[in-house]
Formats: sequence, C-alpha cells, structure tokens
Amino acid sequence: MSEKMVAIDAIAEALARVRVQVDKQHAQIIHSNDLARGDRETLIATGWLQEIMRGWYMLVRPDIATGDTAAWYANFWDFVRIYLNHRFGEAYCLSAESSLDLHTDNPTIPKQVIVIVKQGSGLRKLMHDTSLLMYTDVKNFPSEITQKQGINIFSLPYALCKAAPTYFQKTPRDAELALRTIKMPAELSRVIIQYNLKAAGARIVGAYLFLQDEKTASAIKNDLKMAGLLVNPNNPFQQQAPLLHTKVKSPYAGRIQSMWAEARETVIQYFPKPPGLPVDTQDYLHHIDGIYQYDAYNSLSIEGYQVTYELIEKVKNNQWDPVRNEYDNNIKNAMAAKGYFDAFQQVKACVAQIIQGENAASIVQENIQIWYQNLFGPSARAGIIKPESLFGYRNDRVFIRNSRHIPPPKEVLIDAMSAFFECLEHEPHSAVRAILGHYFFVYIHPYMDGNGRIARFLMNALFASGGYSWTVVRVANRNQYITTLENTHTEFNMAAFTQFIKGEMEAVEYNNPYPKF
Repeated sequence: MSEKMVAIDAIAEALARVRVQVDKQHAQIIHSNDLARGDRETLIATGWLQEIMRGWYMLVRPDIATGDTAAWYANFWDFVRIYLNHRFGEAYCLSAESSLDLHTDNPTIPKQVIVIVKQGSGLRKLMHDTSLLMYTDVKNFPSEITQKQGINIFSLPYALCKAAPTYFQKTPRDAELALRTIKMPAELSRVIIQYNLKAAGARIVGAYLFLQDEKTASAIKNDLKMAGLLVNPNNPFQQQAPLLHTKVKSPYAGRIQSMWAEARETVIQYFPKPPGLPVDTQDYLHHIDGIYQYDAYNSLSIEGYQVTYELIEKVKNNQWDPVRNEYDNNIKNAMAAKGYFDAFQQVKACVAQIIQGENAASIVQENIQIWYQNLFGPSARAGIIKPESLFGYRNDRVFIRNSRHIPPPKEVLIDAMSAFFECLEHEPHSAVRAILGHYFFVYIHPYMDGNGRIARFLMNALFASGGYSWTVVRVANRNQYITTLENTHTEFNMAAFTQFIKGEMEAVEYNNPYPKF
C-alpha cells in the first residue's frame, strides 16, 4: 500500500473517532480531552481541525479559505454552550443583555458575550475577533434562569427588569421587540414585586407608555400599587417614536417589521422620486429584452458561475445543447444560464402586469416561487438537485460566507416571509419596496441557493411599479455590493446600500432610455 493511501486511511480513521464525539455533542466542537494526540495532530495538519482557543477545536472542511468566518459563526453558539457547560456546569448565566440577544433571536453574531459566574472570572479571546467575558457576581447571580439553545439565560421578564437603562437607548429595536414579546403583564409584575425592583418597575411602565401600549402599562402599574409599590413612569427610550404598534407574532417577524419601519425614510431621503409608470409600456418591455444579456452575465457572475456572453446568447436563441456542445458540458454553468433565462422571462411577464398598474406586492408574492422553480428547473431535470427542493422554502440552516449575520432557522421562515410580504403590501413608496425588498429577501435567505438572483429580480420587478429602469448590479462592483450588504446587516444603516443601488441605476455602461437622475 502506498504512503498516500496509508495517510488517507489514517485521516479517515481519525475522522471516524472524532465523529463519535461530534455526534454526542450535536456540534462540531471538540475538547482536547476527547481527542487522541495522534488524531489531533493528523487532523490539524490536514486542515480538518481548527483551534478556537487552547484546548478547544472545531471540525471543518479542509478546503475552507483562510480567513473565512462562515464555519465559526455557524458554530459560535454551540461553542458557547459546550464551553460554558464544560467549565461551569450549571453555575453560570449569560448577562441580562446577552440573554435578551437570544430571547429576541438577534441574528448577528455578537463581538462579545458576557457571562455571570459564581467563580472563575476572565476574558477568553476567540476566533475572528469574538470573545467571552466572564465575571464573578455571587450576590447578584440571577434567580430566574431558563435555557435557549442549551445555554443558561435570564428568563425574559427577569432580563427586561435587570437590563441596564442604557440597553433601551443603545438597542431600542431589540428592547421594543423584547417588550412586545411578553405575553401578559403579570409576567413582569410578578418579577418586579418578588424582587422589589422599584426602579425597574418605573422603567417598564414608562417603556410601555412610550410604546403606546397603555393597557399593559396600566395593568403593571396597578399590580405594583396593589403590592405597595408606587412608581412614577420613567421612559428609558431616547428615540422619538416606537417602530411597531402591535404585539409581534414572533421575534423574527417583529424584527423585520421594525427594521423596515426604521429604514424606509432613509431610502426616501437618498433615492430619487419615482418617475411614474411608463406611458409606452411596450418600449419599457423592449428595454428589458435588450438588457437581458448584460443582466444575466453580471448576475450569474456575482454568484460565481463561469458564464460567457456566448453561452447566454445561445440559451436565449434556443441553441443550447449540453450533449452536443463541448462547452456546455460544464453542466452547472449551463444549467444556471438556462435557469436564469427561464426565470427572467417569468419576471418580465410580471413586470408587464405591474406597469399596467396591477398590485406589485401581490404579483411578486404570487409568482416568486415560480421564479425560483424556473431558476433551478434545469438543474433539477439534470439531476444536479432534487426535484422536491423546488417547492417551499429551505429545510435546513444556511450560512452566508464571511458574514456575522445568521439567516433565520427553517422553523421561522413562514413567519419571517409573511412579515416580509406584509411590509411589501403596506409600503406605498416604490423605491422603498424595491430596495428594502431586495435587502430583506437576502436577510431572510429563504432558499438554500439563488437568494441573490431572486432578490435582484424582486428589486427590478418592484422598481417597475414606480417606473424606474431595470437596474444591473455589475460584477465589477461585486465586492462593494457584498461589503455594503454585510455592513447593513451588522450596523443597519440603509444609506450606503441605497446609494449603491442608486449608483448602479445611474451607470452608463449600457443604453438606458429610462430616467436619468
């Protein structure tokens, strides 16, 4: 047997042993005590293990590019769970603010998680500029602990009462979501009374008054009065108005609705006013036909497909034949080009309805699954993907390369997409529909693949409802596009993304007879 085969066998055997531990933990995280020294050295040398910190490792694929954060962000909360349980047992709890991150399903991986412990303070620096800060506070160790994702956290009412006043000022969207997630006022009243948290009671009552939920504020205030706690409401928020006006179905749905409300004025501020529906609808559709080749090349190239104008033109002219043409034997690229053409035609048909004045949000909602099925239909027929994957939303987790943003888990996709379509339906401004429609579709990532292409189709269909021209995001600006999306995920300032799309619309690399701004 060759040395190469011996090495392959050694790797396979080491992986099999490590897999036993991974299956026990339900995570790709392994402590050095659970690794034989030879297995550890073999798997580190061949790129199958990455060190998180001394004594802790993460099982990864060896073909992951240096600096790629996706594997770490995908395993971040699993590491927090396993590390804290390994070191502290049950004698730990995330801080009130870190607990609220989990209660509100905050999809951004935090730079630092703060943990209260009974002994063993310290700072642990982790991969990709993340860390765990543990501090000892036996006197104030939380009395009401629950679990989420297997991690000890404050109960939601207790976390809201114990969170610092600055939490409401620094993260008002999350604070509002947490307050609106409370099912009944008595949950908060009981905590305030039981632990004599009078200052927190004043804050909570003031917060609900700010949220225009006088019923909940009055109920809590009356409960406290009955228990002998008289409070003067103290509004902890600094913003001018709440983002939402009702209780939320789920934290993800509420987050999308509140973020939409927060961002819409920024889009209106930075984007030109809608030109209005085109008078000559045939000319508008002819322009879309003319831009197809350029659009397909750029959109597919952004996603990493190796396509040429020649291949795109062959698909358009029905000259595509993967059996008889050598180039087309690069089957994934050919199927992507064919799927893009088929989906583009469906989107154009929707645009034809929209520019006649039909309801853009309804048309998009009714047809977006058809776009997706056309986009991946050729791949399904070729056996590249399973036919059943063309129906419904994804049925697994998905992670965006080098992004701190983690899209919603599959269990909440229906709630998230329902909130998304409600926002589209209720939005009166066409540019807001288009730009926020693109952004939040990527934010939710409802499919395992094709989210970027569908988002750009969605954007252009919704742009048509205001008479804006079809806009191509150029592959030459791919890095700026992805960076701007990522910065919007983590900082949520919609100005940069709005200005980027405006710049692409104004681009003069192709003949654009529609509005010059």
